[in-house]
Amino acid sequence: MWVISSIEDSIYNLFSLSQQLRLDDSGNKTRDSFRESTAMETKFNVFEILEIAERIEHRGATFYVKMTELFTDPDRKDIFYKLANWKAKHEKLWARMRKRFSEKTGEFGTFDPDNYVLSNPEVMAGLTWFGTKRSGGRALTGKESKEEIIRDAIRRANEVIIFYQGLKDFAREPASEDTIDKIIREENQQIRLLMEELEKL
Repeated sequence: MWVISSIEDSIYNLFSLSQQLRLDDSGNKTRDSFRESTAMETKFNVFEILEIAERIEHRGATFYVKMTELFTDPDRKDIFYKLANWKAKHEKLWARMRKRFSEKTGEFGTFDPDNYVLSNPEVMAGLTWFGTKRSGGRALTGKESKEEIIRDAIRRANEVIIFYQGLKDFAREPASEDTIDKIIREENQQIRLLMEELEKL
């Protein structure tokens, strides 16, 4: 499914293929062999998933604060400040959960210099649309209406959900999958709130 493979496509584009892919029978490195070996070798625990989520929320908050600079209308600026505040609150939530998890289990994240992308939460967070100013649509210009801003935020939230759905393929154990499901539920809650705001316009 394209939803599940989206994270794999992003990771594929960031890796040095000469180091990460096996040779097929004809001597060519293949994307399928990369996906197979990556799925088998890379698994995230709860701590690592929460750390990735924390970095994504931080990038999101920073992004939305930066977007206020494009707009002069106070009401439209306020939408971005509210979005940034939502992201900042979740960043703190995931950080608290990660701290409690490590204190309870003694587990932490593991940085692997030979697997830089997948073991680096900052790089993983950059695989979402928060890595750039663009999402699946066009970049914001500062001329958007309130409705367009909210619809853009909904689209971006959906793209983050797609990222997390793909990340489930790399969950180490059921607890890791449960953590991802909780994060997805929070993203869906934001979408529901944004939809309610659309109905008020």
